[in-house]
Amino acid sequence: MKIVDELKKHAKKIDATIILPEANIDERVYLAAKEILDKNISKLIVFGNPNQYDESFKSKNCTIIDILKYRDLDKFAFELFELRKSKGMTIERANELIRRPDYFAMMLLKFGQADGMVAGATWSTADTLRPALQVIKTKPGKPIVTGIMLMVKEGVNPLVFADVSLIENPTSENLSDIAISSAEFAEKVLKVEPKVAMLSYSTKGSASSEMVDKVRIATEIANKKSHYLIDGEMQVDSALDKATARKKGVISEVGGNANVFVFPDLNAGNIGYKLVSRLGGYTAIGPIMLNFNKPVNDLSRGSNVEEIINTICITKLLI
Repeated sequence: MKIVDELKKHAKKIDATIILPEANIDERVYLAAKEILDKNISKLIVFGNPNQYDESFKSKNCTIIDILKYRDLDKFAFELFELRKSKGMTIERANELIRRPDYFAMMLLKFGQADGMVAGATWSTADTLRPALQVIKTKPGKPIVTGIMLMVKEGVNPLVFADVSLIENPTSENLSDIAISSAEFAEKVLKVEPKVAMLSYSTKGSASSEMVDKVRIATEIANKKSHYLIDGEMQVDSALDKATARKKGVISEVGGNANVFVFPDLNAGNIGYKLVSRLGGYTAIGPIMLNFNKPVNDLSRGSNVEEIINTICITKLLI
């Protein structure tokens, strides 16, 4: 697919190191890592015994770390203790956690020894994101992490769907942050002008309820906080079709031209991207986590090798 090939090409040009902490415990991650190294797409860090890996991993672009033998393990444990002691962390607990690949990977990121991490093939979302929220934390001015999906299909422009994986019932303030972060992603990674539709079952006051008010207020907040083209509330047909948008009172450039779709809650977002994927023939890349200080992405446990490679490339593009 052309858009995916372009993203890979751009990612390959970025000098960065990605941690794949599950390469020694999941065959799909192992094979994805091997292809990444064979095609010189990225530098990698993997964990375990070097004897677990074939010759592809014995290159200058790959570092294999045996966590229990790592020279700075005690230093990492102390820094984790210092970072979390106000939350009840003890040095004993820090020494336990730092021997786990999830917390160890976060400390590598914190100390600048890697630039991003991709995990979740075997770990739960909580196991992937909790250490990141505790250690890496979110960017200044970004109070939440949001999970978006990049929807691609041959011959049409890519779309961004948000939030599809994390925030179950976002507030208006949350939705405004999701809209702005998703627009930033479209601009930075896809190199397109974002046109953000704030989706609802109502268009410009055609219905009235707390659910509609939430989206309308979110749109107002987002427009006050950013320079992006963000409009709503609107039904999805107004976001996709210009004639329908005009009929329903959407006069902005977003009507009929939307490329970023912000759903009112997680139910709608998750259902929406899966319908478009299954019935519309789109490929869903993600979920892609936005707003960490360093990019951390959570794989679906059903991911195949190609999807893992795509996520690694996206992670590099977020650096």
